[in-house]
Amino acid sequence: MFRGLTGILAALALLAAAGCAAKSTAWEEYSAAGIAAYSEGDYEEAEASFASALEEAEKSGVVDERLATSLANLASAYTSLGRHGGSEALYRRALAIRENLLGRNDPLVAATLNNLGATYRVLGRYDEAEAALVRALAIREQKLGRDNPEVADTLDNLTGVYQDEKRLDEALKACQRVVTIRQASLSPTDPKLANSLEGLASLHRSLGQTDDAETGFRKALAIREAALGPDHPDVALTLNSLAMLELERHNSAEAETLVKRALDIQQRGLPENHPDFAVTFRNYAAILRAMGRSTDAMFMDRQAQEIENQ
Repeated sequence: MFRGLTGILAALALLAAAGCAAKSTAWEEYSAAGIAAYSEGDYEEAEASFASALEEAEKSGVVDERLATSLANLASAYTSLGRHGGSEALYRRALAIRENLLGRNDPLVAATLNNLGATYRVLGRYDEAEAALVRALAIREQKLGRDNPEVADTLDNLTGVYQDEKRLDEALKACQRVVTIRQASLSPTDPKLANSLEGLASLHRSLGQTDDAETGFRKALAIREAALGPDHPDVALTLNSLAMLELERHNSAEAETLVKRALDIQQRGLPENHPDFAVTFRNYAAILRAMGRSTDAMFMDRQAQEIENQ
């Protein structure tokens, strides 16, 4: 489940150390500002800072790792703003640069492939997503070891591809491996552990194992709230998942409480007409219909349709 800025912090730290400059460059300052904004869920500010960093990287006319990092950073901001077509183009540029500079089997190439594969998944291009992610996984297992947390990142994205394609046995196998790696390597409140728990919960839900699904979703929610704060956009995603599970269990009142909180978080934390709103409006419509409030449900569906048509 692609949610983050994979590899950016490490790449920036490496570049800063390599530069050994007494004073930060404009590129480093813009990049650091973008990372800080992204970490706080302010994706529009992150986009602006990363765009400025890219402009700085392009000034010299040199095709180097700074340029690749700037492209990948801006692509991640685009992804979080729902601009996946733009993300693809930027990631592809970053990938070409890194393959040329570092070789086809470098860990930074794998990081770029990982994010490109996640983008293809969102675009519904599953064959391309799987190919990019399988290649990233092979590089990471070879270079970093089979139990490295970055291996889990790629397995997590592969889980999503398999789940979208209804290949549940493969998804379950990959997701269980993710959980094992992350439980051994991460803090109990790390957001990446929440990602894997939520992925496993979604699989349990698909298999009709609703009690296991609820346990996983609520664990993921608690981690996100502790790590990111109760009003982070990722908290809204988990609330949406819980809401639809409660609807399936015929707990419509609880489902409405959850989806209303998700919508409130999104309205305060995401730009107007972000694609995540459409998901929440559709979920809310389904809940309202189950409660016999068809007029309100139609309004929510219209709201979703307006966003989906853009």
